[in-house]
Amino acid sequence: MRDKTGRFIKGYSGNPGGRPKDEHNVIELARSYTTEALETLVKLMRDGKDERVRGTAAQALLDRGWGKPKVEVLTDKSDYLTALLEVQSSIIEHRSQSGHNSSQI
Repeated sequence: MRDKTGRFIKGYSGNPGGRPKDEHNVIELARSYTTEALETLVKLMRDGKDERVRGTAAQALLDRGWGKPKVEVLTDKSDYLTALLEVQSSIIEHRSQSGHNSSQI
């Protein structure tokens, strides 16, 4: 049930039938290919001719085995822009001390 503006009337569901019953079957079916999918990722990582394919397969394996890494910025500053500028400044300083061209950043 919707009002004149097309919004659902309070107390009425936009999905009265609920989730499709077959959703769990699809999940189970997809999970049944886990071993084959992992073996394919390993094969791509080891034998892929394109370096990007090998890297992507390796990253996918790591993400599935260990979870995606958390990105944490340790700084006493509260905003990310300031933290990113500090990191950039540190990289530039490090490169200038080691003789690298800092204009490539």
